[in-house]
Amino acid sequence: MVFNKGSTAFHKRKYLYLSIGFVIINLIIFLTYKNKNMEFLYGNRGNDNSVPMKHNQLNPPEVCGAPAKINPLVPVRGTKTIVVAPYLDKRDSGHVRVISIVYRSEMADHHCLFCCGGHKFRSRAQYYIHSDHFGFVFGTADLFCNIPQGCSLPTHLAIYTPLGGDQDVSFLPIHNSQPQQQTNAFPYDFTVCISTMFGNFNNILQLVQTIEMYKLLGVQKVAIYKNSCSPDTQRVLDFYHSTGLVDIIPWPITSYINVSGGWRPSEFPGDLHYYGQLAALNDCVYRYMYKTKYVALNDIDEIILPLKHRTWNEMMEDLEQQYGLHTGFEFESHVFPQNINEKSGRFHLQEWKDIPGVNVLEHIYREPNKAGVFNAFKVIVNPRLVQEVTVHGFLNFDYQTIRIQQNFAWMYHIRWPQRHDLHQSDLIRDDHLWSYSEKLVPAVNEVLKKSHLR
Repeated sequence: MVFNKGSTAFHKRKYLYLSIGFVIINLIIFLTYKNKNMEFLYGNRGNDNSVPMKHNQLNPPEVCGAPAKINPLVPVRGTKTIVVAPYLDKRDSGHVRVISIVYRSEMADHHCLFCCGGHKFRSRAQYYIHSDHFGFVFGTADLFCNIPQGCSLPTHLAIYTPLGGDQDVSFLPIHNSQPQQQTNAFPYDFTVCISTMFGNFNNILQLVQTIEMYKLLGVQKVAIYKNSCSPDTQRVLDFYHSTGLVDIIPWPITSYINVSGGWRPSEFPGDLHYYGQLAALNDCVYRYMYKTKYVALNDIDEIILPLKHRTWNEMMEDLEQQYGLHTGFEFESHVFPQNINEKSGRFHLQEWKDIPGVNVLEHIYREPNKAGVFNAFKVIVNPRLVQEVTVHGFLNFDYQTIRIQQNFAWMYHIRWPQRHDLHQSDLIRDDHLWSYSEKLVPAVNEVLKKSHLR
């Protein structure tokens, strides 16, 4: 009886442990499945490359019997080429321009596979590598795909090579294929292209201050090419995205290429300049070419500030009257060292003390620019005048560019000191940004509140 009693107790314990294990395993499977689906539906809010999704992409749509991608960056099998996105250029509607990133020495044989009305059409691609690659082995390139006869309304395009074949390709939608309603009617007056957000970006206060300054200046759209950011930054981006102000373009370039964190290979090793910044800027110009009157190519620590006007609209109307409509405008950079604070503490606000990032209102001392040397600048331009852009200006521009006078407007650039030959007494006090503070401060507080950071 003792043996039978022990055996029964042993089997009861065994059954209990097995039942508990079965419940735990099923709970893990359920939570994993739920988490994966939530990431697909809403985007991972952590340090990855995801953005909030409006579409369930568990079953991506197909075109011409192949999967259709929505987001940029699609590798071409059999090469090192990464396709960013295809664009119909209405200035020359006989071909589609495919902005890409290529291994410059590879000279791959690229071909174009169009989807037109559910049928496939092929043509051979010609490509041109942009000259501004800073010596890195990868560079931005344009692949030009002639639209074949019989393909009057191409909707999607894939790039392939004879080596990789065309049987396992991913189609991307051809942007700018919709007819433009009116010559001078655009949804936006100004679009700012920000590239690229990376390195677990967490400069939240400056991000919000800069975007709110853009709004005060008259910007209606901000495009951010996001590689990675912190969870709190993602909350801010989610809020701006929900308002329609910010478009978040996923930029998972680090999944394909060993990128550099700078512009000089000798100082910042890698295979591609600054997280693919040049490809992102060129993509942004074409992405919004027929959606906006002007584009501005800026970094998040830069604000083009008018000195004789309150808004960009007023400033650009004045410039158009002076120089005409076929002009690109260059705004010279002025560095405000972020390690030099304004002494009164006027904008050292209690409500911002726990928000990570640079407070732009505390930095009102700028370095004097040297005469007779290159001083960096950024541009505002009609995108329909542009063929190719680089970090500072244009590579292929058929019209005139004008460097704007210093008493008219300039670029307010908050960064670490650029000139190390200066003492603090050599800096110039310039608090023009404070003239926007009455509206800027409450606007920033409202965004922080709605992003649940306050």
